[in-house]
Amino acid sequence: GPAGYMETAVLPIKKYSISIERSCINMTALNLKKRILPAILVAAFALAAAGCGKKAPQTVTFTVPSNPTTGYTWEVTQEEELFDVSTEFVQDESKEGMVGVGGTEVITLTPKASGTTKVTLSYAQHWDGGNEDTVVTYEFKVSGSLQVKMESAAGSMAGDMDSVPEMPQPEIK
Repeated sequence: GPAGYMETAVLPIKKYSISIERSCINMTALNLKKRILPAILVAAFALAAAGCGKKAPQTVTFTVPSNPTTGYTWEVTQEEELFDVSTEFVQDESKEGMVGVGGTEVITLTPKASGTTKVTLSYAQHWDGGNEDTVVTYEFKVSGSLQVKMESAAGSMAGDMDSVPEMPQPEIK
């Protein structure tokens, strides 16, 4: 069938029935004879054990304003290392030869283990005596199937509120 189409085949076995999703098993015809019934049962249980229909791990993405030319950068720390962290700076459009151009930092957290952890994002000059602008701590819960739920968020922002980035809001997909 078309993409996303789901069809269920129900196989009667005495007083019980087995339901097999077509998206997991693609069989054009099933001939239920006593000698192939055990093979079908083994295949159905093997697919279930292999995680047929299992959800893909969710990611947490922060898209935050950034200007590393000022010495300010985003730093991510975790209490428990439940996430792999990747960052990418995307510079704003500017005329050729311009310096000091800001942009956007995209921070992606990909779960690698289940549990609960606090993740802190800080926008600061990360050297001795450097200034700190924004510090936000999030508590995330990661399930065994690597689904993510934000439990809480708390933060502080220093300086003139017009110059401080907004509190980063995560996007969980």
